[in-house]
Amino acid sequence: MKRYGTILLYLIAAEILTLFINVTLSVFGGTAFRVITSVCTVGILVVLMIQAGSRLGKEDKKRRNAGEKTPHIAGAGILASLPMGICWLLLLLEKCSVMTAGFYRFYKLLCAPFLQICNLLSADVTADTLPWMGVVLLGVLSLLPAAAVCISYVMVMRDVQIEEIMYKKPE
Repeated sequence: MKRYGTILLYLIAAEILTLFINVTLSVFGGTAFRVITSVCTVGILVVLMIQAGSRLGKEDKKRRNAGEKTPHIAGAGILASLPMGICWLLLLLEKCSVMTAGFYRFYKLLCAPFLQICNLLSADVTADTLPWMGVVLLGVLSLLPAAAVCISYVMVMRDVQIEEIMYKKPE
């Protein structure tokens, strides 16, 4: 249960931090600032999820070395993308006119790392003007947290040092 709490804490931290950055930089409002903010906020989400996966990997590696059984990472990966996945499904329901219009504005706030991407796709408060490719893009982006957690976890469990990859000099 502690591992799921770790994932949730990192998700909440990513949400708060990216919402703060979005609100702070929204005063500029130009396309260039939206692109820069999008890269920063998605990057923050990915980095925090990598940190969460690495932390879980280190804990499970200690358990494995002690001869204990380690839980599978799939549960933590699913949990990492679950909130954004649920929000995306609700957005899809709004886009398909199954749900009443208006959730898109809440989607932007509930999935703060993607707020400026949403504004680049459609600044409207309803999903009516959101293109279908935008809905697909947001669906793919909602899988980023799970991918970041699982990949970093597997790398730690296989003794791959993430820092070495990041700071490796080109040959």
